[in-house]
Amino acid sequence: MCLKAAWELLEIFYVDKQSQFWIPERLLDWLADYNSLFSGTLPTIHSKLVDFQQELVGVQVVEEDPNYWDAMSSALAVGWLETVVKLLRLHGSYRFDQLSSRETENGLVEAVAVLISKMPRMRPSLREDNLGECYKTKPDFMKAWEKWRTQISKLDCSSYWLQCDHRQTREGLKNLIQIMLGNPTVLSNATFNWMELFISHFLYIRPFTAGLESMHNSAQKCMQVKPVSISHKLFGLILGILGENTEVVLAECSRSFGPWMMAHAVELLTAGSTHAEILLHEEHSKLGGVSIEELHRLVYAQVLSSHALTWQIAPIYLTSCIKQGIGLLENFLYKQPVQHSQILLKSIEICRLYELDTINSNIMRIAGVHHWKHGRKGSGVFWLQQARDEFRLNRIAKQLFDFVGKSVSDEGFKQWEGLIELLGSESRTAGGLEFLNKYRDFRRSLLQVHGDTPTDAARNAAEALVSLMKNPSTPQRFWLPLLYDSLKLLMWQERPLVNVSQTQLLLNKLQELSMARLRPDFVEADLPSDALSSVRLALATNLGRAILEE
Repeated sequence: MCLKAAWELLEIFYVDKQSQFWIPERLLDWLADYNSLFSGTLPTIHSKLVDFQQELVGVQVVEEDPNYWDAMSSALAVGWLETVVKLLRLHGSYRFDQLSSRETENGLVEAVAVLISKMPRMRPSLREDNLGECYKTKPDFMKAWEKWRTQISKLDCSSYWLQCDHRQTREGLKNLIQIMLGNPTVLSNATFNWMELFISHFLYIRPFTAGLESMHNSAQKCMQVKPVSISHKLFGLILGILGENTEVVLAECSRSFGPWMMAHAVELLTAGSTHAEILLHEEHSKLGGVSIEELHRLVYAQVLSSHALTWQIAPIYLTSCIKQGIGLLENFLYKQPVQHSQILLKSIEICRLYELDTINSNIMRIAGVHHWKHGRKGSGVFWLQQARDEFRLNRIAKQLFDFVGKSVSDEGFKQWEGLIELLGSESRTAGGLEFLNKYRDFRRSLLQVHGDTPTDAARNAAEALVSLMKNPSTPQRFWLPLLYDSLKLLMWQERPLVNVSQTQLLLNKLQELSMARLRPDFVEADLPSDALSSVRLALATNLGRAILEE
């Protein structure tokens, strides 16, 4: 609540330029809304009225209770007119059975109530249920004010007071009149702290006050009359504002209202103030080359980022900081746990929102590596694909070449088939994984070939074999396992499935493989020792049959 009160104070003095002519009235409204905040540390009119409200239940004749008149005097001093009129209407002279015997007394009470309800107010409009008559221009207000004060003075000098036999009523009403006439002593007695006295002076002593300097002087005088042993944090802020001291206002906001106020108050303080704008926007070497405005936004962003419920708001403030914001935002996003999908997706959304493409790719890359290392292979590949990290995808492909069995009948292939399919669906960005995708298709077609399989189905499998052997993406160390697992295709009894040119291609590949085996870094496939000779014999036999057929 204190934070809201402080914010409204800043709005009154720095933002709402149209209300500069009726700032006293706005302060009156502000005190009416927040006077209860001071009750915890200071005696206030609000606490007095609360106490009297509880006491009122047991009072039989209110006009004989001194607290009744004291409560009305205090409420009138700070302009709570509707409260005063309501209390006046509780007066015993309004009772039907006493109207005839207390006619003069009731007339005086009603006259005071009417004058209070007709008090001139320099403001465009009144709040709901508030009393008074509004005037938008100073000349009209001054004219109405003088007329109203004249009416009060006439009532004060009226002979009807001599006919009022009820002492408490006579003295109480006279006290209310003295408040409306601006008697400094009576106003001081009716208020409890300098802020309340300050408002009462606006209403009844200096109603035409304008300008912060005169308001500040008035506040200083009221503080001398009503010093406080324990100052409320809102008092310090008010004095800083009235003194037009931006440094004091900032210090009070920082000391009393926390980082949220500091991050946002700067925008209000710089509205229409060249001095404040220079002070808050100037870069300082002692602050790391940033301005006061940026510093407080960075501090508030740090506060937001430290809590699980508010960290998503921090980027809004970091991106508004020209000097250090983006760098801190980058570090902040990198620190978010990528193992939590919701946090990861939110980080990516933030990157896209603020067009942080590089950071976005790096976060997805970090997520991919994390998932891969922790056994979530599919998620790892997915995020690496999103990051278009061809380097790591190529490394994964190389690992898959090691994991996948050396023949299509190996059960190890089944273990990785789903991952191969995922990689193969994005072969261009998956780092040259086209081979594994084609290998998967070839394996499926080969496993469907049996002794009673139609020749056309077997021919399709043979075509897939030739395509794989021709493809540059097929690793050389897979050539022999592919041919060895395809022996039943090369030795198809019904007719040769591979023509002469295709057989020559396969023989050439076999010759290249024989030469490659001479290199010291060549890795032999885990196949039977007679695999090479079996493949060579099958190819030679198929070549002869193909030549005869053609």
